[in-house]
Amino acid sequence: MGREQPRIKGRDSALAVLRSALRSGAQHGRLVVVRGSAGVGRTRLLAEMSRRWRTHGVRVAEIRAGGRDRHGVDVVVEALRNDFDRLGDPGLVDGISALVRLCGSGAGFPAVVAELGRVFGRIGGLGPTAVLVDDVLEIADPAALLLAARRPGCLLVASVRADGEPTKVAELLDMADEVLDLEPLADGDMAAVAELDEAAHRALRTALGELYGNPGTVLATLDLLREQGRLVASGDGLNTLTDPDSPIALPGDHDLLRRARRLGELAAQLLAVAGGALDLDDLPSVAAALGSDVAECGRMVDRLVGNGLLVVAPWGRLHCACPALAAAVAPLRRLPVERNAARTPSEVDSPVVPLTRPAPAREHRPGSPLAWSPTEERIVELIGTGRTNRQIGTVLGLSEKTVESHVTRLLAKSGCRSRVGLVVTANRRHSAVLGRPAA
Repeated sequence: MGREQPRIKGRDSALAVLRSALRSGAQHGRLVVVRGSAGVGRTRLLAEMSRRWRTHGVRVAEIRAGGRDRHGVDVVVEALRNDFDRLGDPGLVDGISALVRLCGSGAGFPAVVAELGRVFGRIGGLGPTAVLVDDVLEIADPAALLLAARRPGCLLVASVRADGEPTKVAELLDMADEVLDLEPLADGDMAAVAELDEAAHRALRTALGELYGNPGTVLATLDLLREQGRLVASGDGLNTLTDPDSPIALPGDHDLLRRARRLGELAAQLLAVAGGALDLDDLPSVAAALGSDVAECGRMVDRLVGNGLLVVAPWGRLHCACPALAAAVAPLRRLPVERNAARTPSEVDSPVVPLTRPAPAREHRPGSPLAWSPTEERIVELIGTGRTNRQIGTVLGLSEKTVESHVTRLLAKSGCRSRVGLVVTANRRHSAVLGRPAA
């Protein structure tokens, strides 16, 4: 939350919710959880609210989650030291010293929690106070900290990633007095945030796809383009691209690229090959070009889909989650892959169409190998969008293990060997029901 950022746009309703929470709830103590996907702008929202509150004389303590203490006491001490002058209470020195002393002495955790409560009670007693905790689940066990900070006079605002560990997210939401969900920004708001001319706006929108609504992703990508000398200010005050037709890549520290790196070299190579769309029928040729086993490539494709890096379209065609991801892995050598000769050039080059919903369960014959329940069909649909078992469970209100059991049964029913195969089977069957030719 510390680095200078452009003023936030398109979040008026979210800012209004936080202003109202401070006015109506701080006197009794209140916890507001801000939930959103990676890059959607949770950090920027908290930073902007902090700036506005401080302008109006509200005391703000900004806690950056992390640290070594599983309960977050060390990051609280750091935040209080950083904001000591602005909090305006010389007596806080005693509270900070007591926390440091208790942690260093190995005192029991109840004593530390009690001192945390006294410190936040003192801060709240000075007048309206906001305590902001960004990425709160970076603290291993934040419950005690949150309970201690939710004191009379304090509004506690904690941000969390929507795809965080489901059990921890659920526990946090149970504690919350209010949950504020951040959705991606509309195109018009995003263009205003980025301050782009029309050509640059179109190029960035195309490169980022669904990620274009995430301010964090957009601003980080623009920073990279500036470093590359490709984004410059034009005469009318807007930013313009010197080469709008050239590929735009995600920055190296983007969440999608971190996921790809964790999966290893084969994952990056398959993403590079899939940059222009890859059909499952091409997998043997791809494996041969990579010097890898077909089964190993198939398993890695499954993992790439499960991590949201590849998306499965009808007929088994795969493509990167967004063109900017493909551009980021493009420096890897493109491999000569012999494409399936049965397909025409127009089929190979045609744009990928959205995943179609599998046919309703009533279309299946009882006892048929493809007699999937509505829940199973919905799971297959969500697999095709790149969601993991954990994320599917969050959408459907199921545990991760329950989703895993459903997937195992689906594989057994269909005879498919992979999650990708399930999606392909569902789409082919759906097209048969609609009278379309199978691929």
